[in-house]
Amino acid sequence: MTKPRTIITTDMECDDMNSLIHLCLYLNELEIEGIVYTSSQYHFNGDGVHTLGEVTPHYRCQGLLETEGHIGWRHPDPEAGALKSYRPFEMGWIENLFRNEYAQAYPYLKQNAEGFPSPEEMLAKVKYGNYEFEGDVRHETEGSRLIADCIMDDRTDPLYLQSWGGANTIVRALMSIHEQYGSAPQWESVRKKVTDKVRILGIFGGEGQDNSFIDEKIPEIYPGIVCLRSQFMYASFMSAKTAQPDTLPLMQADYMYPHFKVGHGPLMAKYCLYGDGTVFEGEAEKYQYGLTTRLEWSFDNMPVFDFNKYDILGEGDSGTYIPLFQCGLRGLEDYRYGTLLGTLYLDEILPEGSGPAFGDFLKQKPKDNPFLKAYHEDFAARADWCVKGYDECNHNPKVAVAKKDICAAPGETVRLEAVVTDERPFSSRWWLYADASSYEGDENAELDVSGSCAEFVIPQDAKEGDFFNFVHIARNEHENPMTGYGQIIVHVVRQALL
Repeated sequence: MTKPRTIITTDMECDDMNSLIHLCLYLNELEIEGIVYTSSQYHFNGDGVHTLGEVTPHYRCQGLLETEGHIGWRHPDPEAGALKSYRPFEMGWIENLFRNEYAQAYPYLKQNAEGFPSPEEMLAKVKYGNYEFEGDVRHETEGSRLIADCIMDDRTDPLYLQSWGGANTIVRALMSIHEQYGSAPQWESVRKKVTDKVRILGIFGGEGQDNSFIDEKIPEIYPGIVCLRSQFMYASFMSAKTAQPDTLPLMQADYMYPHFKVGHGPLMAKYCLYGDGTVFEGEAEKYQYGLTTRLEWSFDNMPVFDFNKYDILGEGDSGTYIPLFQCGLRGLEDYRYGTLLGTLYLDEILPEGSGPAFGDFLKQKPKDNPFLKAYHEDFAARADWCVKGYDECNHNPKVAVAKKDICAAPGETVRLEAVVTDERPFSSRWWLYADASSYEGDENAELDVSGSCAEFVIPQDAKEGDFFNFVHIARNEHENPMTGYGQIIVHVVRQALL
C-alpha cells in the first residue's frame, strides 16, 4: 500500500514541537517529503532590517497586547507593525531533534516496525521557508521551492500539505507556480494539475495563522483547490480538562507521566507536559508552559485553566497527520468513510458536533470520537518502542477482510467476515459506524457484535446509493493495548449483484 505523501510547515509553537515528537513514533506510516520552518501571527524571527508592518500591512499579530495583557480574539495590536520579530522560535530545533533524540530512539524504532527513516534521511528533509515575518511571501525560499517542485513533479498521487502555522510558505509556492505558468499556453493544464494533486490541511475558512491565503487570492488563482478538515481534533491545550469522558483520564498526569514522560528515553522525555521544567527559547513568559500549570489566553470568553503538573500540554497540529495513517480505515479513499479523527470534508461548513470553536469550550458538547481512546493508547504503546526491542513491546493486531465492498438490496442479509492475527490474546467485534454511513431511514440500524463474523439485514427503506459502514475492531490484551481495524462498505442497490 502506497504511503500518503506529505510536507509539513511549522511555526514551531510549543505544541508543534510536541506534534513533531509524536510524529517521530509514526514516521514509518508516511512518506515525508519535507519539514519546513515557516512563520505565523504568533511567531516570526525577522530579518534584522524590516518591520512587520513594512512587510505585511494586513497582519493579525496581537503583539505585546497579547503577551502582556488581554486584547481578545481576534484583534491585531495596532503597535505590532513596528515589531522586528515576535516570539522567535529556536532555529535548528528540528535538526537537533533528529540528530539527537530521534537518533537515540531509531535503533529501537526500526526493530519494532519497518519503514522508519534514518536520522540522516530526516535531516535532509528539513528546510527553511518564509519564516521572517507573518504572512511574508516576498521571496522564494528553499521550503517554498520544495513544495512547488513536489507539486509540479510527475507523480499523480495526492500531495498533503500540512499548515501548522501560517499559510505563507505554501502560498509562496503556489504563487511561484502561477508566476511561471500563469501567462503560458499550458496554464489551464498546470492549474488543473495543482488542484487535482494538492490537499491542504490546517487552513480553515481560507485562513491559516495569517491572511496570506486570501490576501494573495489563492482560491481565485486555483479555483477548487482542496482544503481538508477532520471531524475531530487529537489533543488541544485544554484536553486534560475537556477531553471526551472515555479518554479524559488518559490525558491527565497520572497516565501521561508514567506512559510518556519517564522511562521512555530522551525522545519522549523531550515531550512537554504542563509544569515539567521545559524552557522554550525565545518564548514569552506567559507561554512558558513547562514552567507553569496555568493557561491564560487572550481570547474573548476564554476562561483561565489551571492544570496539574504533568497533564498533557497538547498537540494542536497532530490533527493534520493522524487522519493520513492507513490503519485499516478507508477515509483517504473516500472522505465519508472515516479516519482515526473521524470523517474528512472539504473546508466549507463545520458539521454539527465536530468540536468547539474558540471561546465556546464551556458551551458546546461535541460528539465523541469513537477512535480517540484507542489511538491514545496506541501512542502510549509506541512510546515503549523508543527504548525496547520487538519482543518486549506490543504491536497492532492485523485485520483482514475478504471483500471490502459488498452490494446488497433492501431486506437482504449480508455476512461480514474478518480474520485477525496477533501475537497476543485479543477481543474483536463488528460495529456499524453509523455517523460515517449515509443511511437516513427510520429503521433502527445498529450493529455491535463480538467475534469475527456478523450478519446485518439491510433496512427495507434503504435507498439506492445509500451505504453502510462496518468496522471490525480488534484490541489486544496488554498493559498498553493496541488496536487494529478492517472496514467493509455495503452499498445499497435495487437488486443485489451476484
